[in-house]
Amino acid sequence: MFVGIYASETWKITTKVRPTQKLNIFHQLSLRKILHAPYRKHITNEVSHAENWLKTMAERRFRLAGHVLRLPSHRPSNVAVSWTPDDDRRRRGRPKKTWRRTFLEDLTRANISWKEAEHTAMDRPLWCQAAAQCAYYWHDRN
Repeated sequence: MFVGIYASETWKITTKVRPTQKLNIFHQLSLRKILHAPYRKHITNEVSHAENWLKTMAERRFRLAGHVLRLPSHRPSNVAVSWTPDDDRRRRGRPKKTWRRTFLEDLTRANISWKEAEHTAMDRPLWCQAAAQCAYYWHDRN
């Protein structure tokens, strides 16, 4: 797998931080270095076969969430993902976007509720299909 998306399943997707743009730049620079192409030579993304990074990250995020949701309910990672604060107000300095909110957006894009996701995650083959479906919706979006 491409080294630029290492641990991308833990990234949050915001409009301010555009990971796909940064990954495309990194991918282009890496290809130029491998192919010994001069910087002045224009190489388009179509020639370099740049992937749809959002699709890959969404599928990896779904796989990570499946592992966490399959853990026993007393494990800290499962508690952290399932926990919702009492008041929905965030304090000053807290990020608006979190990994959980990014994952919830993936679920709504795939028309899956949180309870349905918790239930579906227990069945690994079914969860893999849901992950592929979520990646399909990301691909459809772009």
